Amino acid sequence: MSKVNIHESRKVKVVRAIVKLYFLGALTGSFIHIVTASHKLGGEGIEAWATPFMIDGVAIIGMIMRSHDFSDRSNRIGFRVQCVMGAFSLTMNVYAAHSLFGVLFGIAIVALFVFVEWLHDQIEARETANAVAEAEEAKRIADEAQAIADAANAWITACTHPTKCDSAEQCAKKTVAATKRSRTVASKKRKAAAEAKVLAGMLND
Repeated sequence: MSKVNIHESRKVKVVRAIVKLYFLGALTGSFIHIVTASHKLGGEGIEAWATPFMIDGVAIIGMIMRSHDFSDRSNRIGFRVQCVMGAFSLTMNVYAAHSLFGVLFGIAIVALFVFVEWLHDQIEARETANAVAEAEEAKRIADEAQAIADAANAWITACTHPTKCDSAEQCAKKTVAATKRSRTVASKKRKAAAEAKVLAGMLND
């Protein structure tokens, strides 16, 4: 790996680390707000401190279930869980406020939580993006080559001659010859039938 690539890789790692710090910061802020809201609602002791785990904790589980490691069904369930728990988290963050700024700050905390999660999924190294593009191009070329090969060999399955042909050209020639023969035989039959009809008419007269 070149020196430039190592430098770029470190940049990607640093940005990922910063995004994770913002995520943890938003999660911490939401945790504090939910505890405050729980106290305002009358929660005491362990109840108030357990509430963030019941809301943001479950939201994080839903977020993880949306990753590519899980099935499409799990992805859909995770998305729904995250939406529901996110709505609860937003409500609690807003309810914890004692002023207009507190309300706006609570909304900003939840928005930051969602944004940095999305931003983290969008970060990828240039090498990774190039590798994905190259893999997709290689697959496209392979698919085109396979399609050409399938089209070139289609005559094999379509060949109905008693003796299998060695090439598409030979199969085509045999097909043309067989078609001519069948037309000739059909023409002779029609001619013979017409002559027999005329002869029968003469005998009846």
